[in-house]
Amino acid sequence: MLSSKRAQRSVFAAVGAVALFVGAVGCSGDSSGSSKNGNLSLMIWDPAQKAGVQKAVDGFEAANPGIHVTLEQVPEDQYYTKLDASLSSGGGPDVMWQSSKAPAYVDGGALQPLDEYIKRDKVSLAAYPATLVNLYKIHGKQYGMPKDQDVWTVVYNASVFKKLGVKDVPTPDWTWDDMVKIAKEIKAKQTSSADVPMYYNYFFNSGVASIIRQLGGTVVKDGKGTVSSPDGIKAFEMVKDLQDQKLIPKVADSADYNAVTSLISGHLAMAKIPSYQLSLLSQADVPSGTFHVVPQPSINRSNAQDTNGLSYVMNAHSSHKDEAWKLIKYLTSDKGASLHVEGGASPAANVSPSVQAAYYKTNGKLVGLHDAFATTLRQNYLRTTTQYPALRAVLDQIEGTVTGPYYAGSLSAPQAAKKIDDIMNGALR
Repeated sequence: MLSSKRAQRSVFAAVGAVALFVGAVGCSGDSSGSSKNGNLSLMIWDPAQKAGVQKAVDGFEAANPGIHVTLEQVPEDQYYTKLDASLSSGGGPDVMWQSSKAPAYVDGGALQPLDEYIKRDKVSLAAYPATLVNLYKIHGKQYGMPKDQDVWTVVYNASVFKKLGVKDVPTPDWTWDDMVKIAKEIKAKQTSSADVPMYYNYFFNSGVASIIRQLGGTVVKDGKGTVSSPDGIKAFEMVKDLQDQKLIPKVADSADYNAVTSLISGHLAMAKIPSYQLSLLSQADVPSGTFHVVPQPSINRSNAQDTNGLSYVMNAHSSHKDEAWKLIKYLTSDKGASLHVEGGASPAANVSPSVQAAYYKTNGKLVGLHDAFATTLRQNYLRTTTQYPALRAVLDQIEGTVTGPYYAGSLSAPQAAKKIDDIMNGALR
């Protein structure tokens, strides 16, 4: 599933590749991966955002007629593998997307500091959330310009509710108990085995961890895992209860479940959706007003959800650094970010009024989007694996050896929580 892939990529390959990269570039005459005539290469991973990025690239080329940009979209589960291979051979794109894995690439010498360019062109970083700016400020230097920010909300298909005669719909002030009540009513009225009341993110990093936060607990405190607290155990039990009541798809059968396409087809009534998938719903061939957006249901009066953000970074050994900077600066500017979102993209990290207006206008078919975002953004917190990058390397282990067996019933919630703390503590040492 798309929303889970970001949470499960391992950092081990990145560390090894950038280490190789440092040695490779020393003997490479042209390691940028772009042609020698000034053309640039840009690598991204999300197919849902390719059209938006291309629209922004087209705007850049129109403003800079002497520069051509080749955009390459690599499937997300292959992105870092291909990037690492190209960097280790002395190549790689001039400009690329980067995530909270960036420190490994900085330590390997793969990324170019942007401070001199930012200072030279008097680019203000005040247009971006400080949390995301600082995410790419590594060892005192700025390596990335923020591209977007993650916002988790719940989307429901109003036509499904109407068809089933369910009048109790999600509202901006709904609670977890409201969500369960509504899902039970939907389940009672669905007649097809292909239909599902709801989808909820059952993964640890962006699912269970957010519930722990809403309950008032912590995942890591004083450098140690705290999932085995009462709040952590309760969070696991709350998600498993959704599965056991058959309100969400059985976790063991959910690896390829696509909540977005299921919402569009009407086989799913409501789902927790990340913002980088919302443009797919905006562009769906359904009547305006089909999809409504509300905040994650509150728990203890909290709608807290985790956030993260991608950035544009420059290959340290690009042969066209001035041109690469021009591209990065344009793509994250008011004009470039507006074109991004108009073509279909995550909400921009650039929070200037014109960019935000462009995003909400483009996604105008999604009822309640602006208000849902406003509520969620006020309570967002930085994702656990973004705060503690060492934990990225053990996410696969957590999902494969703990949460999977837990949802299958072979581990209790206290056992699962304790195992996760043990795994995290090993990574955090």
